[in-house]
Amino acid sequence: MSLVIDATPKTCRPKGRLDVLADQLGIRIIPTWRRRGPNETHARGAFKAIVAEHGEGHLVTVVRCIRETRANRDEMWSETILAISDILAARKDWRDAGGALLDAFDAIPLRSLRESAVALRPWPVRHTLRGLLYARLEAAMATREAA
Repeated sequence: MSLVIDATPKTCRPKGRLDVLADQLGIRIIPTWRRRGPNETHARGAFKAIVAEHGEGHLVTVVRCIRETRANRDEMWSETILAISDILAARKDWRDAGGALLDAFDAIPLRSLRESAVALRPWPVRHTLRGLLYARLEAAMATREAA
């Protein structure tokens, strides 16, 4: 008689659709109690909200604006993600601009804008960041359109 032991931990579950999508974007969604590392985010709630309101395609565009730019790749904070989503939901012409949008994000320092928004508390970081980011993005997109 042979004894077969199941070595699979009971905590392992198949990945949900959101985790699979994040994996495809090169990101791992981790619990908030763990410290973030490169290519990781705590923004599960932000991802869920964006998918529920605008769909997966919109989330992919938002994440690409962060991940596919040089200086911003690790700025996967929920406030930043949601602020970008808000702007792209309002400005569909920018969302559909493709490479011009990513080029514009290359010139925008998301980290310093977020730090400025945090310094302006008690105002919500997401809303303050949205205003700061919109002004920079509008200028960058106008420059691209003029060229």
